[in-house]
Amino acid sequence: MSAREMDRRKRFDVVGFGFNTLDHVCVLSNPPAPESKQRVIRYFRQSGGQIPTALVALQRWGLRTAYVGPFGDDEGGELQCASLREEGIELTGCRRRAGVGSQQSFVLVDRVSGERTILWDRPDGLALTMDELEREHLSAGRVLFMDADDRGTALRVAQWAKEDGCLVMLDVDEPTPGTEKLLALTDVAIVSGRFPARLTGEGDLRRALRKMAQMGPTFVAATLGRGGAVARVDGEHFYVPAVPIPVVDTTSAGDLFHAGCLYGIRQGWKPHRTLRFAAAAAALECAEIGGRRAIPPLDRIGALLR
Repeated sequence: MSAREMDRRKRFDVVGFGFNTLDHVCVLSNPPAPESKQRVIRYFRQSGGQIPTALVALQRWGLRTAYVGPFGDDEGGELQCASLREEGIELTGCRRRAGVGSQQSFVLVDRVSGERTILWDRPDGLALTMDELEREHLSAGRVLFMDADDRGTALRVAQWAKEDGCLVMLDVDEPTPGTEKLLALTDVAIVSGRFPARLTGEGDLRRALRKMAQMGPTFVAATLGRGGAVARVDGEHFYVPAVPIPVVDTTSAGDLFHAGCLYGIRQGWKPHRTLRFAAAAAALECAEIGGRRAIPPLDRIGALLR
């Protein structure tokens, strides 16, 4: 079967594989200091997670998405499952972990700068095992978008996706043993600005991105917060500045940058347009408090770009 025929037979534009979390968002007047107390200005909880939040954005922007991951057997798991189902995201490949709680994240947002600190905890036994994963669910999309929190399953799942004609996009926080093997199975990798140097030992960002690209991905980008983003795509370097907009909360900015890049790739846009769209989506995400609450619609992103 040709690659075009395999692509045409896919049920979804994007399948996401990774962990979800229940976020407890606390807005503070100042960053917490040792031996201090302060009253929370605002508190709320919501469903979160890198892969699920990006999927919500893509679903709202008109793509067909599915999620494969574990839900805890508690109220948090029920909330997360319900929130994704309400968005129209397919959950057939998910599993509920009997007797295991949900992953919890505590997001501390500085009211002045909008910068956030995340504390998280994942119960042992929450991750899915290989015998619970079904290849047909993971390869049902034109794109497999995955995190690398469980490297053992990540490598196998990425291999399945590549063999089944999927484009593989990776969201990885820190380099660990096995990262290079995973990058060899990856087409698109978007990382933080510090990641390339930690992985390659190369202090110059562009040279570090080139080394990453030599490991496998044809699209490699590093996000630099207020400094914008640098990318290497098909052997060419690109830079896009951050969109100047008042920052209220940086939570999920990276998730929206990933979603923006993925959306542009699915639209067939050229790299610079794709990166500009992703930067605008991330900027608008930072203009309001609240992760998924702040996901901007397409018309707002387009207006900002204009």
